[in-house]
Amino acid sequence: MFPFGKKDKDPQKLSEAMMGAPANAPSSGSPLGGGNGGGGGGKKSVTGFDPEGLERAAKAARELDNSKNSRAALEIIKAQEATSQHEAAAKRAEYDAYAQQLRLQSVEKEAEEARKTLEVQTQHDQQRAQYRDELERKRQADILNMQRANQDDQLKKQEAMIARQEEMRRKTLEYEAKLKTDTELARARAEAEGRIKQERVNHDLILEKVKLEATERRDTVLQAIAGG
Repeated sequence: MFPFGKKDKDPQKLSEAMMGAPANAPSSGSPLGGGNGGGGGGKKSVTGFDPEGLERAAKAARELDNSKNSRAALEIIKAQEATSQHEAAAKRAEYDAYAQQLRLQSVEKEAEEARKTLEVQTQHDQQRAQYRDELERKRQADILNMQRANQDDQLKKQEAMIARQEEMRRKTLEYEAKLKTDTELARARAEAEGRIKQERVNHDLILEKVKLEATERRDTVLQAIAGG
């Protein structure tokens, strides 16, 4: 038989001895802590349940089966175990609630990070779209400026070509006018020289004729004088 003294017949103390800690000892650790319990050095799970205390209670229950106070002690042990189970269930519920809160916070944090990432991505997309639009506007402006420059260059070339053509036409007209004038002057000079030459020839012929006629009259007169 399990040797109990006088003091050990107190059911409360018996249960404390079998549980390894006083019934009213405060538990340590948070719902997530899972630290060591009060007296007895028993290790508790994260839910606050002490498996070693349960083993000690079972062992004490077997030893108390032969004692006078075994029934009362077992009832107390059962009551305390039920209380311990309720406390463990409460701790598990508290832990589950806390874990659920952490999960919700994690989901909210992930959602917030996703929202911020989406905002940043949207901002980057808008900036890229704006940059591409600016590049396209600049490209179109460059093309338009190049077209205008080409048109201006072509217009200047056309104007220069027209000016050269006008200059050539003017020079051609001037040359033709000068050539015509020179031709007319040469013809007039030739005609004048021809007339002068012809007049000279005519003058010489007339003079020769006059001389001949004068000679003939003189001879006639001389013959007349000689015959008279």
